[in-house]
Amino acid sequence: MSDRPVSGSGRPNDDLAGSGLAVLMGVQFSFVVILGKGLLRGQPPFALLFFRFAVAAVILAVVAIVTRRPLTPKPGERLGLALAATIGYGSESALYFAALNHGSAATVTLLFYLYPVWVMLLAIALDRRIPAGRLVAALAMAIGGSAIVVVGGSGVEIAPIGIVLAILCSLTYTGYLTAADRVIRRTNPLTTAAWLAAGASVANLTYAFVFHGWSTPTGSFAGLRVFGMGAFTAGAFVCMIASLHLIGAVRNAIIGVLEPLSVAVLAAVFLDEPISTSTAVGGGLILAAAVVATLARGARVVEPDL
Repeated sequence: MSDRPVSGSGRPNDDLAGSGLAVLMGVQFSFVVILGKGLLRGQPPFALLFFRFAVAAVILAVVAIVTRRPLTPKPGERLGLALAATIGYGSESALYFAALNHGSAATVTLLFYLYPVWVMLLAIALDRRIPAGRLVAALAMAIGGSAIVVVGGSGVEIAPIGIVLAILCSLTYTGYLTAADRVIRRTNPLTTAAWLAAGASVANLTYAFVFHGWSTPTGSFAGLRVFGMGAFTAGAFVCMIASLHLIGAVRNAIIGVLEPLSVAVLAAVFLDEPISTSTAVGGGLILAAAVVATLARGARVVEPDL
């Protein structure tokens, strides 16, 4: 039997704080989506992602210096964090935008949001512990609600290569989230977020040159919008890491499915895109899943020793 402690303390205040941070993470990532809409115009995403993550890294580094937080992770966590940032998050973001070139945003998003399933299955395999029934129910509601929101918005259309890229993106994010949950234990969330942003920026700069895909973002207020993407990414990264410390990867992943609903709401507010019936119905399921995941408090049913 694994001796690894279950993520999160199980204390109600920590559960509520961790869940709130996961919600705030999703909302900030949604602002990234809204600000980035129309900046690529069918071009490779690497330059945009490089600038986005570079801005986030600079902001986080400045805040760390001002607040006298360390700029380097704790010994023993540096290599794992560097790999999670570059190979994990940097690759995930590139794969997501690459998949968008081969299918509708709705379909790519739907396939990406299979990641909570992979996170839960991986946690079961690694810990040999079965999540509480309420977490399984919350996962089912979150995935179902996300499917209703995404598919109801613009239908399903994708080429085979797009399916492969989207699923690879989902699996890569699963690996990143699980590694971050298990490897990064003692490093301050602000320091972790700064390294995560810097690693993702370096990864996408590398991809831009390797694949000859450098294309500067264009559009109205492009520079200001890219800066905004970086600022919201910085905040989302800090919330993500802090949430992982409090409630673990499984519940963070389930509550993170709020993002498609948040994007739909923000699009209605800032882009005058109407909220459809499917968004309302699916959003209700997602919100219910977030509440159930919050109340689950990380309980586990332990399997017998094998």
